[in-house]
Amino acid sequence: MNNEMTMTASGVKTAQVMKMVAMAINRPLNVLSLYYGNVLGRKMSIKQTLCLLNAQVAFIMAVFPACSLFLRVLFVVWLVTAVMKCREMLRTSC
Repeated sequence: MNNEMTMTASGVKTAQVMKMVAMAINRPLNVLSLYYGNVLGRKMSIKQTLCLLNAQVAFIMAVFPACSLFLRVLFVVWLVTAVMKCREMLRTSC
């Protein structure tokens, strides 16, 4: 038996669509990375940008919503871990 795989026209279109979707998602992250880089005065990678974005969302969820005490505690734990991860990531990449 031959273990060959042929890519059909729909497979090529799917690959092109996936590439376009990845580029569309990556474009705002690049802009946000440039913004964070200008604010912090250094070059920021996409991974660092996602880390800072995670910390911002955790902050918003910990401070603003009116929810149960249990969820509030979970959001505060998320915030603390996100900030610690960001500090470590930004410190090691200097």
